[in-house]
Amino acid sequence: MIQVAKTASGNNDFDMAIWQFAFDLMPSSAAIINGAAAARMTRAQLEAVNQDFSSPTIMHLFERLNSMMPEKTSWSPSLRIWGDEKTNDVQVVLGEPGIEGVQFRLDVANLSMPLVAQICSLAQDTACVLVTRDGAIVRPNGTSLIRAVMRSNAARYVRDPERFIREFAAGNPEQI
Repeated sequence: MIQVAKTASGNNDFDMAIWQFAFDLMPSSAAIINGAAAARMTRAQLEAVNQDFSSPTIMHLFERLNSMMPEKTSWSPSLRIWGDEKTNDVQVVLGEPGIEGVQFRLDVANLSMPLVAQICSLAQDTACVLVTRDGAIVRPNGTSLIRAVMRSNAARYVRDPERFIREFAAGNPEQI
């Protein structure tokens, strides 16, 4: 099951900066619905996913994450963190018997193409896909991931912060 920490605001995302694009790593085998590869999954479908990574895959995942970004001290024994929470990072939620969730956050204002390539390579090597916050399934290649990033609210904010805030405020007055 894909699970992420609940924030004080009550949603299912880790707190993140508006200029960050967040997405999860999910086994490709879990992105099959009625025998076909899914292009999008509902929140309920995603929450039902079992992150069934083998012990060797988990060890490989941690080795690769260590080579991508420095690991930092976590505030929780069930959470491992690599990178910088204000720019690019990875958060791995641990459970019994293994991993409950893997979330990446990319700094869209300073998008690192080498990091995008490393994330896609890791996903390919672990037979995974990438899943956006709205449930879109992104095949692990640079072009597909960059396309998803460029369509995100984070990219809209980075391109024109004032316009983004005006449009957000107009559509969500209760959140201002």
